[in-house]
Amino acid sequence: MEEDTNPKSRNRLKTAGFIVACGLAGIVAVALGFMLADALIIYAMEGSGGQPMLYVMERAEPGESMVVPLTEQDFERHPALDAVIRGEERNPSAWEWGSPDQRVIGGTNVSYRESRALHDTYGQYQLLEYEGAYYVVLTTWP
Repeated sequence: MEEDTNPKSRNRLKTAGFIVACGLAGIVAVALGFMLADALIIYAMEGSGGQPMLYVMERAEPGESMVVPLTEQDFERHPALDAVIRGEERNPSAWEWGSPDQRVIGGTNVSYRESRALHDTYGQYQLLEYEGAYYVVLTTWP
């Protein structure tokens, strides 16, 4: 009971509350700062004049790689991937990429956001599978 009426204990609670509130505000400010910096970097890259490219390579065998099956949702989320694997940008060639069992089947321009989303979703060297064929997705930035 004495602590409730003691002005020193009230001041300690106020001080502790103030410190916690400032700490939370600082964490929120840092998180918002990172989000803003990320958005500004992508905006600056898009304004630089270059454009990222998406290349898709077909492999004969998966080997020991982890294989991720592509679904209709993947193609809906990434229209550029759909265009290269199933659509108008598919253009199989004899161009080998590093080994005779891997060839480029097509490529297209993508936005920086799409390039980053593809890289974040599928990684740089993860094998994708669609209708019995195996694919490697590669995105490049100018």
